[in-house]
Amino acid sequence: MYNNSEYLNILYTNADGLLNKRHELQILLNSLNKRPHVIAVNEIKPKNMPQQVQLSEFNLDGYNVFSQGLDDPTTRGLIIYVAADINATVVEIPSTFRESLFLNVKRSPNSLIHNDERLYDLIDYIEFSYKIPKIIVGDFNFSNISWYHIQHFGACAKCSGLSDNELTFVNILRKTLFFNM
Repeated sequence: MYNNSEYLNILYTNADGLLNKRHELQILLNSLNKRPHVIAVNEIKPKNMPQQVQLSEFNLDGYNVFSQGLDDPTTRGLIIYVAADINATVVEIPSTFRESLFLNVKRSPNSLIHNDERLYDLIDYIEFSYKIPKIIVGDFNFSNISWYHIQHFGACAKCSGLSDNELTFVNILRKTLFFNM
């Protein structure tokens, strides 16, 4: 489906109410030469929502839609659109934190080491250049890393039996404090 030189194109926005902005999103998508593979949107519900919305109200042609918090009146909700030709599934994380959504996005597992090294440099640069909260969305296709949750510390990884490249990925996340071990 994808070759090694092609990156996953991602679009992210804080909508502060997506229903009344879907038309703007569609215009933006139609204006792009290449549509994003993934569109992540948070705060999809307006601040004062008198009625519950249905997931079908957020459908977007050419995308599968995944959501969190639509039926929870205490959250603003989030949606991740994934291009219909990409296999994505929800990953259940045992956590009481409700404003998160994890997906497993399957893509070609044949990323070149040089490309992975550029990813590590980018994560390092982002962490040390921007001292604000961050969200990093991507297809980190390291299937041998076994992630698990530790209360109050976030995601952790079991590191036995990993390749050098997989271990480098876990270590860059440790170094930049994207999760604690």
